[in-house]
Amino acid sequence: MRWSLGARELVLFRGQSGAVHALSAHCAHMGAHLGGGTVVGDQLRCPLHHWRFEGSGACARSGRPGQRAFPVVERHGAILVFNGPVVLFPPPRVGGDDWRWGLAPAFRVRCDWLPVVANAFDLEHLRTVHHRALRDEPIVEREDPFTLRVRYTSRVTGTGMSDRVMKFLSGDHIRVTLTLHGGTLLSVESDLGRTRSALMAGLQQTPEGLFVRLAFATRRCRIPGVEVLKLAVARWLFTSFLRRDLSVLDGMRFNRAGAAEDPLLLHVLDFTSNLPEAVDDERA
Repeated sequence: MRWSLGARELVLFRGQSGAVHALSAHCAHMGAHLGGGTVVGDQLRCPLHHWRFEGSGACARSGRPGQRAFPVVERHGAILVFNGPVVLFPPPRVGGDDWRWGLAPAFRVRCDWLPVVANAFDLEHLRTVHHRALRDEPIVEREDPFTLRVRYTSRVTGTGMSDRVMKFLSGDHIRVTLTLHGGTLLSVESDLGRTRSALMAGLQQTPEGLFVRLAFATRRCRIPGVEVLKLAVARWLFTSFLRRDLSVLDGMRFNRAGAAEDPLLLHVLDFTSNLPEAVDDERA
């Protein structure tokens, strides 16, 4: 599978053992794209000269250069790839072991990744676009240099169908935990009283624009059919919420100075500006 992270191209493959691996996309020999290669056992074979590479990136031919490998973990129904050779923070755990996860088609947004991240933490925008009002002051947590978390409780001010459903489920007390993991992975946990749900959003910057890939979860239920219904409701509520942002963010040119006037967005700007830059050299 071909994958891109900004200017960096990767290939993902699942070996015979079932493990998923991520390697730099162009063969160390002559630069053929490994996306056209073949999985042989637990190795990926280059389509041009049939060099084989382990999931670690090592070449099966002794003394030959290998590929740069990237750490991978499967979690919450998704494949998470760390954008660098060393894992600087653990992959997120959202919800619990008794949660069921499902995926949704990716959203395309014609703007950079930072406006999308800032939008998630923009609580004034929560009021103007999403018709929510805060019941208390948000709590900001910075447990390590790679995690930014905000907790708040809101109430519904809108009158649309999804607003009315949310108000009924929550008793008009929506407790939200919003976490930014390393810059391009967001998680949202919502406690509505009658039900709890979660969302993970991965941001993929490509030449064609930014793609937001979503995974949803609700707690498992022993009653047949109810679990599927709960997951469908969670997906509908989250996607209804997110669709309101697409037209607003489309074509946005992010003004850092304007964002810095908001105390919470200032936390976001400080957090993202202090994240380490990814090394582009595939031999690094």
